[in-house]
Amino acid sequence: MTHLPEPVLGPATYGPGRLTRLGRLALNAGIGTLLCTGAVTALIALGWLTRRQGHRARDRFGAAEEAPGWLLGPHEASGRPTGRIARALGGLAANIRAGLMALTALLAWTLPFTLLWLGAWWEGWENSFNKGYEQAFVGPSVFLFGAILAALVLPALPLVLAHLATEDRLSAAFELRRLRGLVAQAGWRVPALSLLTAIFAVPFFAARGLMTTAPDWTPWIQDLSPDEVAALQGQITLALAALAFLTSWALRALAARTYAFAAPRAAGLRPGRWDGTQAAEAATPARARSRIMTALWYGLAMAATLGTAFLILAGQFLDHAWWRWLFHPALSLPWAG
Repeated sequence: MTHLPEPVLGPATYGPGRLTRLGRLALNAGIGTLLCTGAVTALIALGWLTRRQGHRARDRFGAAEEAPGWLLGPHEASGRPTGRIARALGGLAANIRAGLMALTALLAWTLPFTLLWLGAWWEGWENSFNKGYEQAFVGPSVFLFGAILAALVLPALPLVLAHLATEDRLSAAFELRRLRGLVAQAGWRVPALSLLTAIFAVPFFAARGLMTTAPDWTPWIQDLSPDEVAALQGQITLALAALAFLTSWALRALAARTYAFAAPRAAGLRPGRWDGTQAAEAATPARARSRIMTALWYGLAMAATLGTAFLILAGQFLDHAWWRWLFHPALSLPWAG
């Protein structure tokens, strides 16, 4: 009788338990919320979200690496142990770098239409409010042109950010031929992401309305002392910061999944175009998508994007802060301001 050899058992390895994962989730959400209460610190949160998005996409490509942290750096870099300073502050430095890179790309893609919106507001609607009726048509017409431009750009923006995060370089955000292939392979996921972006913009619009109309339906607010008003404003800011961070986190996670699905297929269809990228290493055979269906899905995404533009415009009628045209949480920086 033949005896089979006994299996050699190595040390048991276990992933983090459910409570550990929930604890990490709560800790990350808490840190991100606090950072998103200020414009400068929101840049760090944006960097962490960008690094997290890239890590998620590369993980689905099969690359094993340490998850990004808020403060600490990796134990090793390029196969060598990192120094004490790099280990102690490497994560923070990487978050700042990634945040600056992502914000630069976001502004490059969004400023062409957000500046039009800002100019339309001051030269059009603000002019009308000040009785300059003869130029009143300027605001609506310029804003409409900006909205059309936004509808052309914004549907692709989640994939632009995912490509930048995965490749970890600014130039990736402007590789139009690769991005076009991503959009084609993503299919229905493009309008789905655009619709989610519009839905996530609704609470910010609602918050502007609640704060503006609060004295009408909550008269007791007028009786609060200055300290109590400041405390209430702080609570509202904290809630909006949590909303900005969590919605950005969720949208970027879904965009990373979409990128991990579309990029290997785009690389398999046009291998030479994707040389040197993370997606090229995970390339899979794919067929060309119908241009008609790609245009249809993108058209639906553009329609959802027009909804986002309308919500931003309506919110500005309730609260005239100029910086929200450029740094609205649904467009660029996850900032509660």
